[in-house]
Amino acid sequence: MQETTFNSSHQANGYANYASIHLWLGALYSEASQKNTLQNLDFTALAEIQSLNKLQDLVNYRFKNSNHLMNAFTQSTFCYEFKNLNNLNLISNERLEFLGDSLVNFLIAKILFKLYPESNEGELSKLRGALVNEHSLAKLAKSISLGENLLLGKGEYKNLGQLKESLLADAFEAFCAAIFIDSGEDTAILEKTILVIIKKYEAETKNNFFALNNLELFDSKTQLQELSMSLFQMHPTYKSFENEQAGFRVELWIGERKLAEGTGASKKKLEKELARVVLDEKRYQL
Repeated sequence: MQETTFNSSHQANGYANYASIHLWLGALYSEASQKNTLQNLDFTALAEIQSLNKLQDLVNYRFKNSNHLMNAFTQSTFCYEFKNLNNLNLISNERLEFLGDSLVNFLIAKILFKLYPESNEGELSKLRGALVNEHSLAKLAKSISLGENLLLGKGEYKNLGQLKESLLADAFEAFCAAIFIDSGEDTAILEKTILVIIKKYEAETKNNFFALNNLELFDSKTQLQELSMSLFQMHPTYKSFENEQAGFRVELWIGERKLAEGTGASKKKLEKELARVVLDEKRYQL
């Protein structure tokens, strides 16, 4: 039976009784005195939780320093929630995310460069952009159940933050950076780990992650449509008007909100560009 009280978790190796960080957080936020509970929190011991061990097995990488692993999944809202507990010395995964963003872009570019020797710079850039974005990285994160390992603040936990694409993508990049640092800054090890994750994603979805003919699956309009359906249960709409000087003016709406507009010669190109602006600037959250 799954342990749900912190009394047992403070016993020797008690953190291992929890199936996931998500369940541990549920127990934490149900505690009457969180401060007393966290006075004895040991991140090294917290890394014994079953989901973290399972994750390391899935990606075929075992962390030498569990602090790197825990730092990758510590979201800023968790740090803010317990900022007054001096004994914890919490650090969010934002710095790791910064490093991971560059690492993932570099390694995906490297893989594409080898896979498509006949493709030009523009084609490779377009495909890399289609693969290294919030929507795509969140899919990879979901394939390894990364969300159940996020340390979230109480509000984010209650709002199902472990399912949000933005948090999943950020944590995926932070996780990659943590592997890079833990392995002694070995890009070969990180590349191998990313390929393991991609193969798992491909096995589950039956899709070739790097295939050129799958590019439309990651198109900005498709991404925004899926996101809009997930958040608002409605599709984005594009309203076009003829413009004598620029050809067309296109407006992007979700429900009663106009989120972006632009002018240009091609309606199709404008729609994709507006969708990308809304995604990159997260205008759907306003």
